[in-house]
Amino acid sequence: MYEAYIDRKYIINIFTDGSKTEHGVRAAFCVLTNDIWAYQWSAKLNDMYTEFKAELTALHEAVIYASHLPNHNTSKIHADKRESITASSNSNSTNETARKIFKILLSNPRIKVS
Repeated sequence: MYEAYIDRKYIINIFTDGSKTEHGVRAAFCVLTNDIWAYQWSAKLNDMYTEFKAELTALHEAVIYASHLPNHNTSKIHADKRESITASSNSNSTNETARKIFKILLSNPRIKVS
């Protein structure tokens, strides 16, 4: 993986997306370091999933990925739906995936979501 050297720390930008169209439901994230596409993940999900569930799935996978990066890295995850960010910042969310995201973020303060 390529990494950008900034202030003696690596800053990793991760962009997430989830979508539901007539072609199905998909979740994905990509990793950019120093403006270089370093990694990508995507999955076709169950057609019964909502767009919200797809967004949360992409965010969850991105958070897991970022949590496995070396501790000196700072990860900035850019999610495009405020609802997924709001749900995952609430420890009492009714959504199980959102609660999992919250727990990972709580134990990994070097991961930022915006």
